[in-house]
Amino acid sequence: IWMRLGRAVPTVEEDGSMKRWIAMFIVGFMVVGCARVYKRQAEFVPEEYAPYAGAGTSRLCGQVFLSLDNGQTHPGVHDYVLLVPVTSYTQEAFKVKVVQRRRIEPQDPQAQRFEKTAQTDQDGRFCFLDVPAGDYYVLADVTHPDSTKGKRVGMLVYAQATVNEHDNVHIMVTQ
Repeated sequence: IWMRLGRAVPTVEEDGSMKRWIAMFIVGFMVVGCARVYKRQAEFVPEEYAPYAGAGTSRLCGQVFLSLDNGQTHPGVHDYVLLVPVTSYTQEAFKVKVVQRRRIEPQDPQAQRFEKTAQTDQDGRFCFLDVPAGDYYVLADVTHPDSTKGKRVGMLVYAQATVNEHDNVHIMVTQ
């Protein structure tokens, strides 16, 4: 018997049940891992999304960048930016996924219809056209300059913006 964390763990040599022990460990790990997925409390409310349906009259543009430890900035080059309406449903998801960095169960497919994406240029600039008036989360997963061809290091940056009718909003999205 091998002692680990105050518990006896059988080895292959002693009882030949290592496969059974590994299977039980994996199942236990999966149960614990699944328990960590946040169960949404907020429901998708179609009425909250109604103002975001269809094309609007505004533009929301900006620049995505990282502020590095050495004091320099690094633009989000050819990274994707996500524009998400602020509703009770997305507020909960933002708090859990972005602020608390926890896993959350998948979103209602209806919510995805109201999200918009854009890709940044070589300077990290992006623009959303025909944006309906309302409050939005603007999020981007920026490729860190320490990334290599074989290993991408991403950092999440975000901002919040309010858009009024016929607005031309410009924001900076950084960490």
